[in-house]
Order: sequence, then structure tokens, then C-alpha cells
Amino acid sequence: MEQSPIAVESVRNLQARSKRLLEDLLGQKLQEDQQVFIMVLSPGTEPDEAARQKARTGLEATFQKTEAYARARGIADEEIDAAIEEAVEHVRPRKY
Repeated sequence: MEQSPIAVESVRNLQARSKRLLEDLLGQKLQEDQQVFIMVLSPGTEPDEAARQKARTGLEATFQKTEAYARARGIADEEIDAAIEEAVEHVRPRKY
């Protein structure tokens, strides 16, 4: 069975070597209560329907995992929205 091009893993489950590699790649320390989301894509190529379905299924599974994680820790939708907005602002700051 082929693996999904999407992976979500809790930092606390990473081996020390993998954690250091990701920290070097991301340029920041990872916290034990964080999760890492990795997705493989091929820019400039349009996926066929089977690849789209596979990606959709992988994303839906990821969304279910993150929803369960948030629910188990009592994280409100507003907190999630604020975190997403903060991340977007960090990556794409508005130019006034």
C-alpha cells in the first residue's frame, strides 16, 4: 500500500534525530505539545483524479486528527482561527 503524501506527527513522538532535523529545517525549536504537518507536492504538474482523491482523503484524515486533538484539549474554534491568522500574518505580512 502506497503512503499518503501528507504526514502529521506529534513532536513528542519524534525521535531526537528527526526532531533536530526538523528544527534545523524550520529554523525554530519545536515544543512537545506541537504537531508537525508535512505535505509533498510537485509544483507545475496537475494531478490526475486518483491523485486528487488521495490528497482529499489524506487532508480529511488530517482535519479529523487535528479536530480530535483540539477537542481533547478544550481548544476553542476562536483560538484556532486566531492562530491561523497569526501564522498567515507571519508568512504574508500585509503591506499598508
